[in-house]
Amino acid sequence: MDSLFLLQFTCFLFVSINAIILGITRLQIKWMNRRYEKSRWLIFAAMVGLALQFLAQMGGEFRAKGDDEGAIFNMLVYPPCFTLIAMGIYNIEAMHANLRKMNVVCATIYAAILAIFGVGYSQSGSFHIGNWLYVMVFLFGVNLAYCHVMIIVEIRKRRKMLEEMAGNDILPYVRFARASVIILLLLIIAMPVAVLSTDFLYVIGPLKLLAMLFFIISFVSLGYNYNPAEELLDRDVEANYAIMENGQMETTQIKTTETESTQTEIEQTEIEQTESAQTENGGEAAPCAEEQNVEQDKKEETLQQQFAAARQKIIREKLDAWCASRGYKDTSVNMISLARSLSITKTELSRYLSACYNTTFRIWLAEVRFEAAKQMILEHPDYSNDVISAECGFSSRSYLYRMFKEKEGCSPTAWKEKIVKKIRSRCLLPPERDTFYFGKWTPM
Repeated sequence: MDSLFLLQFTCFLFVSINAIILGITRLQIKWMNRRYEKSRWLIFAAMVGLALQFLAQMGGEFRAKGDDEGAIFNMLVYPPCFTLIAMGIYNIEAMHANLRKMNVVCATIYAAILAIFGVGYSQSGSFHIGNWLYVMVFLFGVNLAYCHVMIIVEIRKRRKMLEEMAGNDILPYVRFARASVIILLLLIIAMPVAVLSTDFLYVIGPLKLLAMLFFIISFVSLGYNYNPAEELLDRDVEANYAIMENGQMETTQIKTTETESTQTEIEQTEIEQTESAQTENGGEAAPCAEEQNVEQDKKEETLQQQFAAARQKIIREKLDAWCASRGYKDTSVNMISLARSLSITKTELSRYLSACYNTTFRIWLAEVRFEAAKQMILEHPDYSNDVISAECGFSSRSYLYRMFKEKEGCSPTAWKEKIVKKIRSRCLLPPERDTFYFGKWTPM
């Protein structure tokens, strides 16, 4: 058995195992996400296509006959397979469900590759099509580069959206995004060289397999961390995109009693001012229109400020009540679901957090959970970190650990020991005769 056949067989086994992992893990995911499942089957189809390609390479010995024949066969199979992977990534990252543009561009490039192969084959009568091969490789590189740019743009948009609106740990998504960028970048740089040269294939092939393994693991991990509430974010973004796409402006907004009252008051003020001006001038318009308009603007601004202050008080009371009821314990909560439960708009909630706390929803919620975790550690020192993280709404113990490392510079256990030590020193009580409950020392 020669080394080339062994490499192809290894690649065949590797991509087949990846396909099996993608298929089996669907049975283990707790919450099914429509967008994620679509991406799963796109990537699954790509893995099956690559496995069949390696199987055909072993059976037909295209690569063994020469670099040209092996490269031609690769150029007929690789573009659709890697495009399916890119579409699977793009489907998760895209702020809308529109894959039409990417489908059209990638399909056009692949059609051009097939056309060039047809021209070269008609001229040569074999797989040795000469310089036409380099044109095919170039178009394949353009296809990969286009997909890479499109995905990076959407990654930046989605990460910004998650940082502002998500309420959970976004590290699994960050890892998936990094894995996606790495695998695409590696394909762009290395694939054209590996396709044209069998010698380089021995070096680049294993690196490509490792990058693909990293990507598949990150993809599966992202699926485990999906929750039903995240579909609210996708639907909201898709709805906004549909409105923008149709050239419409968002006009539907929940109106509260306070808003209606304020609007009525403003309209009443305008009517009174108009009637007063007409009375003083014998039914004619007031001579100082500019001064009247300025005064009216000031009154409207004052009313708006009063309304804003009153509205902020209402939102603050609702958030305090939500925190008091331990609503933060829900790991699936996000800005949209919270706004709906409080009967306010997400815009109001976002503006309130920005104006009053100078922060985003995700950071605010993490702070709330972090303070709740510290309080629970003090009140229940016998609780494990797993229990603390679950009771305070953290998606995992590692997320709680990272928060303590970021905020306190140590682990939850080390922080508890530090606080206990401080209280012991202040109370001047023997450690063996004391127990720490509910934030204070009580004698045994």
